[in-house]
Amino acid sequence: MTERESTLRAALRKAQAKHESDGIPDFDSVWAAAEREAGAALRRRGIFAGVAVVAAAVVLAVGVLPMNLSPTNRLPTKQQDLRYIDTDELLETTRWSAPSDSLLPEHQFDIYQEIPVLIESTETYGGALL
Repeated sequence: MTERESTLRAALRKAQAKHESDGIPDFDSVWAAAEREAGAALRRRGIFAGVAVVAAAVVLAVGVLPMNLSPTNRLPTKQQDLRYIDTDELLETTRWSAPSDSLLPEHQFDIYQEIPVLIESTETYGGALL
């Protein structure tokens, strides 16, 4: 055996002896370490959620407060609400019909507007020709 092999064998025996002497930790210590890690992770998630809620509240407050605090933007009036609606266009595009119209037959003619013309007689005192 060479000197290099004997040095390697001695280092291996020393490492193996150290490893065997350390021993395996008992169950209670492993369980306690796992509980500590789980608790730390839970606290981190709780802190992150709290920070997220506070940030969302700040964003909402910053977005809403300037609108309410400015003197020109008080509560909107009907005129301010209607400035974006074109009433002519709205009236042209909306139609009302009674719900019972779908039960009636199709419209053929309007009897009040389209009364047939009766042909009159050519005689002086004659009546209508039937």
